[in-house]
Amino acid sequence: MMSLSSRIFIGLFTGICTGLFFGELVADLKVLGDVFIKLLQITVLPYIIVSLIAGFGRMELSQAKRLAVRGSAVLLLIWVLALLMIFIAALAFPELDTASFFGSVASPEPQQGNLIDLYLPSNVFYSLSNNMVPAVVFFSILVGVALISVEDKSSVLPIFDGLAAAFSKINAAFVQLTPFGIFAIAAAAAGTMTIEELARVQVYLVTYISLALLVTFWIFPGLVAALSGIPYRKVLATFKDTLVTAFATGNQFVVLPQIAENCKTLLKQHNMHSPQADSAIDIIVPVSFNFPSLGKLLVILFVLFAAWFNNVDLSIGDQLALAFNGLFSLFGSINVAVPYMLDSLRVPADMFQLFLVTGIVVGRFGAMLAALHIIVLSVIGTIALSGGLKLKSRPILTYCAITTVSLFVLVIGLRGYFLVFVPESPAREAVLGDIHMMEKRDPAQVSHTLPQIDARRLSGSRLDHILETGTLQVGYRPNNLPCSFLTPQDELVGFDVEMAYILAEDLNVNLTFVPFEFDRLGAMLSSGQIDMAMSCIASLPDRHAYASFSRSYLDLTLAFIVPDHERNLFADLEVLQDRDELTIALVSSHYFRPRIERLLPRAKIVFLEAAEDFFNGQDKGADTLLLSAEEGAAYAYRYPHYTVVKARHGGIRTPAAYAVPKGDVEMTEFVGNWVDLKKKEGTVDELYQYWMLGGVSRRTDPRWSIIRDVLHWIE
Repeated sequence: MMSLSSRIFIGLFTGICTGLFFGELVADLKVLGDVFIKLLQITVLPYIIVSLIAGFGRMELSQAKRLAVRGSAVLLLIWVLALLMIFIAALAFPELDTASFFGSVASPEPQQGNLIDLYLPSNVFYSLSNNMVPAVVFFSILVGVALISVEDKSSVLPIFDGLAAAFSKINAAFVQLTPFGIFAIAAAAAGTMTIEELARVQVYLVTYISLALLVTFWIFPGLVAALSGIPYRKVLATFKDTLVTAFATGNQFVVLPQIAENCKTLLKQHNMHSPQADSAIDIIVPVSFNFPSLGKLLVILFVLFAAWFNNVDLSIGDQLALAFNGLFSLFGSINVAVPYMLDSLRVPADMFQLFLVTGIVVGRFGAMLAALHIIVLSVIGTIALSGGLKLKSRPILTYCAITTVSLFVLVIGLRGYFLVFVPESPAREAVLGDIHMMEKRDPAQVSHTLPQIDARRLSGSRLDHILETGTLQVGYRPNNLPCSFLTPQDELVGFDVEMAYILAEDLNVNLTFVPFEFDRLGAMLSSGQIDMAMSCIASLPDRHAYASFSRSYLDLTLAFIVPDHERNLFADLEVLQDRDELTIALVSSHYFRPRIERLLPRAKIVFLEAAEDFFNGQDKGADTLLLSAEEGAAYAYRYPHYTVVKARHGGIRTPAAYAVPKGDVEMTEFVGNWVDLKKKEGTVDELYQYWMLGGVSRRTDPRWSIIRDVLHWIE
């Protein structure tokens, strides 16, 4: 009969082929994959509870103390070995000019967990319902340790043993569905993942996968063999199905019952089985899930890659600090630990978004390594508890020699591969090269030259003039991301550019774009050089001196744009108030000057003509730029060493409106009513999602597939 692992690989291969053939048509199979994962998780938390309580309950107090001491020593050994491997593997990164970068217009905020709730089960039912594994484990340990001192527990322990056996049988039944669940997961992933997402980070992906394979097929199984005397092949064969399941599901949590049963089977086959050994395994397996595993520790490799990716040089002290701080930060959520480690090395926080993307690929290897970590800790820890470790010099020296040579070959081989196959990074401007309008629009005339000031005043209603001439002339700022800016191909795009196209379509007139500067805006509007200005202009009181404004179409949140590693310094106003020699840059308007001087009396204020000046060396010595968060996020996308810092409590919001000739009531009312119409139609929200919240960076074309792009069976 075909083994489970063979059937799983068939399901995986078939799923990948299905995804490549049908593409996004099979994306909904992810639902079936999610159902399969849920089925595997049904018995895991109950299994943890009953196995821990029974495992501790049947132990003597002296045994429990010995388990804690020797298990901790084994865990420390695994951590040290893992960290050494990670930093050695990072030596494979090639010495190339890595000027490329990755950013996100709206990077996700890392989830902040409540560590007290995570580890202290004030309400164990709440912890169970919210899948707070550390709290559930802590509760189970408390109950199990309390049972140690109970004199008559013969009536209690069989109940927990029976429940553990029942949960194992349920889990084993669901595991038989793995080939079908893996088919659905693989088909959905292969049908939606893009080649571009893999190509730009191949240095990290190839290094991670190569190290993961070396650890899986030699370093950890070889460690067990060297310390226990169990043949290497037997160790690998015993846990083959479990590791394949963890890899295929991308979830080590669901294989905990399998790991416990496999560990007991391995020890029984080599005459190391005893009730005390079973108890130790029942304790170590669920407890070890709560400590940083190799699957978690390998995110440090991503942090090292992120530093290399952004040309951040790390000293020996930086690397030692990363190893120590990274280990302890990984006791919590990875989504909290990774941004923390990036900050500690002054690496752009936008790399966290890239970490999420690469998780699609490496997450399965990480789950497999986490399962292997638990296996090694359980087997070696249990043998150490019984005093059965075989610390013979020859096997240990042989293991160390093979491991050292393997890591050396890995590093040399990867460096050679990267030097040949890793292309030079694209120029920074290329990040904007593929940005296009949300929808295809009729062509418009775009002027790139700032016109001379015209002192004339165009009489009559501007709306009548537009309709009579059949042309709408819109003023724009060329470098005002994401509202109006020129791509490297000189294509004018942006939120307000697209709004201008829509307005011209609604009026059934031609469209012309003319650049403007704020010191000329009033004159250009009154002379008729432009009919209105559309470029995320804040409707501030001082600007009403030379223009009238429509009703607002967006509320912009004021924020600081700062070097990425300094964002924590600007998040707290009280800290800023005590800072000497702080220089803040503003763009054009003087409206916020008195407010800044009142809040930050020590700060110096400078004025820039355009926000772009802050990033291209014309910042006049400014430490930060005060700008809308929406515009700032786009600049952070273009310049990844900068980030947006909003006020911790709310923040100041300013209305963005369209400027029209001063005193032209008809034009003001018309544009205001048109804005209301577009807001109620949902047009403003759609454009906001596309231009402000990162929709512009998402792929809109269907993913390549055989059925669409080779056979042409569908459009």
